[in-house]
Amino acid sequence: MASYENPPVNHEVNVSGHSPLREFLSLSLWLALAVVTLVVAIFFGMRLLAPLVPFSWERRMADPVVAQFTKGSPEEPVGRQRQRQQWLQALADRLGPALAVPQGMPITVHWLPSRVPNAFATLGGHVFIHQGLIDQVNSENALAMVMAHEIAHVRHRDPIVALGGGVAVALSVGVLMGGTTTVSGDAAQAVSQLHFSRRQERAADQAALAALRTTYGHLGDAEAFFQKMLCTEHGGGLTPEFLRTHPDTQARVDAIVAARRVDTYAVKAMHALVQLPAFMREEDKGMPKPAKNRVLC
Repeated sequence: MASYENPPVNHEVNVSGHSPLREFLSLSLWLALAVVTLVVAIFFGMRLLAPLVPFSWERRMADPVVAQFTKGSPEEPVGRQRQRQQWLQALADRLGPALAVPQGMPITVHWLPSRVPNAFATLGGHVFIHQGLIDQVNSENALAMVMAHEIAHVRHRDPIVALGGGVAVALSVGVLMGGTTTVSGDAAQAVSQLHFSRRQERAADQAALAALRTTYGHLGDAEAFFQKMLCTEHGGGLTPEFLRTHPDTQARVDAIVAARRVDTYAVKAMHALVQLPAFMREEDKGMPKPAKNRVLC
């Protein structure tokens, strides 16, 4: 009987010819690249699919959150609050057809007592106008420009698109970090701070200018609020939150002025401005009266 001997063992069979640290770094890099690719794909996928959400669903999502903003002000007479609310809503209803807002997309404007010069559009066709912004303008035309801009965001479905991208990133980070995503009182803050891209902002500006030309026949005072905020920026003052994420304020003013210069009615525009009603002002609280002419830096 022949004797059996074990073959010699190659002790290097499980030993890599590369550095373990290099392999670890390489695998980590590929994993990170895969994760980033996945998050980007989810982000853009959500943004593409978001406009397909029925507007009625979007409105139902927004209603409970929006209710947190609309509690009124104990310092203002209820009648005056209602009067301002109704006037702003009437202005929005006049601008809606010029912005081609569909019949199934109701725009609801809310007046807020905040003294911050701010305005924002959020889910479900809700547009919020702060009293602080109203106090910064001298005509209905200037206020209409800001309001038309916000309504244009709703018309273009920008809030749901912005929310879709934000939710995609939040969910992705939550899953990767092992955290949990909850819907709480923070939702109110989230829907008031939806950030739109500069492309969306420029498109909203263009739509607003077209709406003003259709509604008033000219673009007089269209740049007034942005000009005032530009003076504030140069003076080191507080810039409204919604302007910090928008295109360069000077560029916006220049674009509006350029559009107004080619307006057929530019010569008589300043003689056709519509003044704001007295009840929209805060003069009875010691607020300085607005200047008759636009503020120039």
